[in-house]
Amino acid sequence: MTQDAMLAGESGPLGPDALDPGDGHVDGNAVAGALAAVFVPEITTALVRCRACGDAGPFAALMVWAHGPGVVGRCPSCEAVLLRYVATPHGQRLDLGGVAELELAALRPVSR
Repeated sequence: MTQDAMLAGESGPLGPDALDPGDGHVDGNAVAGALAAVFVPEITTALVRCRACGDAGPFAALMVWAHGPGVVGRCPSCEAVLLRYVATPHGQRLDLGGVAELELAALRPVSR
């Protein structure tokens, strides 16, 4: 699948809201849909701290590349790789090795 097809929202890891600022990357919102299966809370508002430089910011601010079979998310401050994600026929693989801390919002209790 081409990156254009993925950016157009066709079957692939990126949704239709991915914005390419011209250098080939999109923002963290682009991978949020794919990661929704992994993370139940809203991931785009999670606080992500970079292991390399220590800067922290919202997940949605990550620089995301999807030129290969998976997705790579980089720190917007130092461009260190924070995450790698790929969906295979055998399952999903997620590497958060570059993330020093990931703070997710509290889950709301289910109303009955």
